[in-house]
Parts: sequence; C-alpha cells; structure tokens
Amino acid sequence: MTNCFVTGGTGFVGSHIVRQLAEKGHNVKVMARETSKLDLIDGLTYTKCIGDVTDAASLDANITEDIEWLFHNAAIMAEWGSKEKFFPVNVDGTQNILEVVRKKDIPQLMYTSSTAVYGFPHKLEPMLEDDEWAPMNYYQKSKAAAETLITEYAKAYGIKAVRIRPPTVLGRGDMFTGPQIIERLKNEEMVTFGGGKNHQSFVHGSDVAECLILAAENFEKAAGNAYNVVSFSSRFIDFLEALADEVGVERKFQNYPYKVTLGLGKMTAGICGALGREKAPLLTDFVVKLFGSNYVVSGDKVRNELDFEPKWNLASTVKDMVDWGGEVKPR
Repeated sequence: MTNCFVTGGTGFVGSHIVRQLAEKGHNVKVMARETSKLDLIDGLTYTKCIGDVTDAASLDANITEDIEWLFHNAAIMAEWGSKEKFFPVNVDGTQNILEVVRKKDIPQLMYTSSTAVYGFPHKLEPMLEDDEWAPMNYYQKSKAAAETLITEYAKAYGIKAVRIRPPTVLGRGDMFTGPQIIERLKNEEMVTFGGGKNHQSFVHGSDVAECLILAAENFEKAAGNAYNVVSFSSRFIDFLEALADEVGVERKFQNYPYKVTLGLGKMTAGICGALGREKAPLLTDFVVKLFGSNYVVSGDKVRNELDFEPKWNLASTVKDMVDWGGEVKPR
C-alpha cells in the first residue's frame, strides 16, 4: 500500500488514475478546487483536500512528507487561447509542484504530458520520444515548457520524474473531444480533410492511467524517461466510420481539401489572434492539422522497457465513447 497524491484527479485522465490506484488498495489523496465536481470519482475510496496547483501554499499544506507517488495531472487543454490562458496552470503550476517535490524530497513524480510537444510533423513515420519538438499553439508550448522545467529540476536538484505522453485521449470521462465528435456526427457536421485518409494515433484514458501507474511501479527503470502511450492507430476516416456505426448514424461527413483549408485556417487564426479574440473561430490551422494531418505515435519504448500493453483498441474505444456519451464542456 502506497501513499499517493493526485492533481487533476477529478478530471478525465485523473479520474482513471484515482480509480486504478484505489482498486489496487493504495492510499489516495486527491487535490481539488472548491468548485470541482467529483462525479467521475464518486464511490471510490480516497481522501479529498482543497487546493490548486497555482496556489503554492495549498500545495505545501496538502503534499505531506509521507507521499511516495505524486501524479501531476492537472492541466488546461484547449485548441485556442493566449499564453495567459495556459501557462499559469500548465507551466507555473508544474513549477510549484516541482518546488514542493524538491523541498519535501518526494521520491517519485509521474507527469502527464502530451505528444503535443512534437507539434504536427505530418508524417507517416511514427513519432519517437527523442524526436524534435515543434509545438504550435500555446497549449502545446505550455506542455513543452513544463517538460523542460522537469528536466531542469532533475539536473539541478536530482528530482526523479517520468513523463508520459498521450496523443488524443478518448473514452469514459471525456468531456470534450469525444462528445464533440459524436455531436457533430449526429448533426451531420463532422468534417474530414483530404477524405480522412490521414493516419492518427489515439489512446483510451484508462490506458494512460495504467501506463502512469506502471511507471510508478517500475520507477527505478522509468525515472528520467519520457514515454509515448498509444492504444491504437488508424486512418481518421476508419475511426469516424466505426464511431458513426456505433452511434447508429449515417456515415456522412463534410470533406475539404487539406492544403487549401489549412491555408484558410492559418489566415483566420492569424486575424482572430491579432484581434485578441477569446473564442475559437470555426476554422483554424490547428484544427485542420489536429484532424487532417498524419499523426502516428510509436508506443514501442514503453512496451519494450516497461512491458506495457494497451487494453483498448478501436472497436472497444468507440463503444466506450458511445456508452459514456458525455456532454461537451466548453474550454
């Protein structure tokens, strides 16, 4: 039985972490804000504490010296927004966590990063953990900056950490990507670029959590490493068709040419960004790349080093997405 602390434990991936830790019989402490909803971890055995990663004092009060495994999962994720939207939580919050880990000598830190650090290389060759970073928007840049901080603290203070990088995360608990796609399918508003023939990697939230916990259980081997975690890869059109069949709607998608739409999206994003628009425009180059680029991620490293095997595939994931349903939560 291990003393565990989870940030972001009331959210999508975080709730899977809390569930799996609780089911394994560990002592789980979940930090949440006063306004956080606890629905996703309802019925689980855990201790709740009030705090926020942007509040260093609350971290210092809640993360006690007896914590052995610290899972830092709290983050803001969105397709649009300024630096001021993402960096206070994703970067400054991570630095606050690192300061507590340093001061209290917490032995193991597991960080939920993202393949967002790679940007959108648009290639069929699977992305590897040591590939070049080219983050595009401020969300992606914030995840890259947070990882850089972890590496710097490891070098300067000997902090031991492991970074897990999921691509698009789907499944039960998702309140954005999956519900949004399902809603668009039902309304015949789902869009593909270039016919959806691009190949992409996806991961179920439960597989992300299992990978993080596996890294904690094999920390001597995992410490200092970054690992991609993938459940399955497919053509985007194959994913959409499988999801449409599971939803029970017609395989009907709006299609636009990739390069032309990418150019239009870049122009729209540039104008709206210059005007300081807070709400995301309907079309941006980020969205075109997110759904229309080749985005294949290799999960070989974590398989070979930690014996991780994903439990979810295309069929089981789309079924879970539809069973879950979920409502789109604005970001």
